[in-house]
Amino acid sequence: MKKVFFVCVFFFLATFIGCSSEKKDVTLSPDNGLPYFFYPNDLAKQDSVAANLAYGTYFTVHPQGAYKLSFDVDPSYTAPFLQLHRVSFNEDGTRYSSRRVRNLKATEINGRWEYSFVSEESDLAIWATTLVGEDHDYYSGRVDHFLFEGTGLYSSSFNLNLIVTGSFKGTADGYDENDLAAKLITSFRNIYQGIQIDTIFIRYAEFHPKVGHLYPDNEPWLAGTSSKDVMLNELGGWPEKTIYDALDLVLVHRIDESTGVLGYSSLFSANLGGGEGSTIVLGTHMKNTSTSETWLKADQIVETAIHEVGHFFGLRHTTTTIADFTGLQDFSSFEDGIDDTEWCSSVFGYALTKRKSIIPTDIYVRRPLMPKVYTGATSYGNLNECPDASNVMFPFVTDVPITGFSKGQLEIISKNLTLIPH
Repeated sequence: MKKVFFVCVFFFLATFIGCSSEKKDVTLSPDNGLPYFFYPNDLAKQDSVAANLAYGTYFTVHPQGAYKLSFDVDPSYTAPFLQLHRVSFNEDGTRYSSRRVRNLKATEINGRWEYSFVSEESDLAIWATTLVGEDHDYYSGRVDHFLFEGTGLYSSSFNLNLIVTGSFKGTADGYDENDLAAKLITSFRNIYQGIQIDTIFIRYAEFHPKVGHLYPDNEPWLAGTSSKDVMLNELGGWPEKTIYDALDLVLVHRIDESTGVLGYSSLFSANLGGGEGSTIVLGTHMKNTSTSETWLKADQIVETAIHEVGHFFGLRHTTTTIADFTGLQDFSSFEDGIDDTEWCSSVFGYALTKRKSIIPTDIYVRRPLMPKVYTGATSYGNLNECPDASNVMFPFVTDVPITGFSKGQLEIISKNLTLIPH
């Protein structure tokens, strides 16, 4: 009789323990439409990301990338579990589904909760967050001083590929594509200090083995008008073994989406290969009105390229513009958060006139396009006097000579470059 009782008690305890363990392993999927994104080594204040971390924010991961997400301890709450979900989209990007891939317990270090993980994806992927609190519901505590860091195993060097699209008559000061390419690589090597740029290739869209027939060389290419895709992503990842992983600079006649735009890149495109986010678009002309344009000099094109590549690797504008606010939908970040860069209040007044200079790439994956914009005359203060006007990542063209990146900016570029397969 005692044996039977003992067995029953043991069975009850085992069942109870098993059920309790299973109950704790709940999955809370993103429930808010994923309105905000973040990316590695970004130091800007991100209140909207922090406020939505528990309910769903998204980010990109790369193969074998080592990541750490952290925020301040809230002493009123037990540390939440961080759940990470792999996100898949339908063909037109209007719907998504998610599958949990991580359930991480926090480590408390120096008053912060830290969550570390390594991506085992075979390619770039989109993941999303949720935070699970004590009651197995979405965490309701504070998320302050959010930070997301990452490092990878890939080299801190890269190649450039200049893709000439449509008819190209040279620059306003007489540079042909070979001269422009030579100037590009020399300037990149001078500005991207500590990062090796090995070589630059030149290719022509008309000779692309798959889509070349869509790019005649006898007419000027107007990005956003000549084709629906302003970024010409189909030209990215040029199908030659030695060029596929190069950073593709697509040279067009002009960007027709908006006036005053010299170039476009997605913020943290992070794709040295084919597909979405694999290109940077540069104009040889700038649209002034629907009937007029300005022919650009080689220096202007090169400075735009250097600026847009900064965005490609995760650098924000030194001072946030109204257009940036519109694209990112986070109004907490007035500057890039990097200690050794300046910011300028005069930018906000001028940027009110440039709202259309930034556009999202699609409904869910909101990596906004970040432009280099020509200023022109302005009554909102002299932008030449901005303390950050000489920095590569100042959002507007001014008369101030560009001096380069700060040490902090170069560190971010270098870390993010090691995450990207190439």
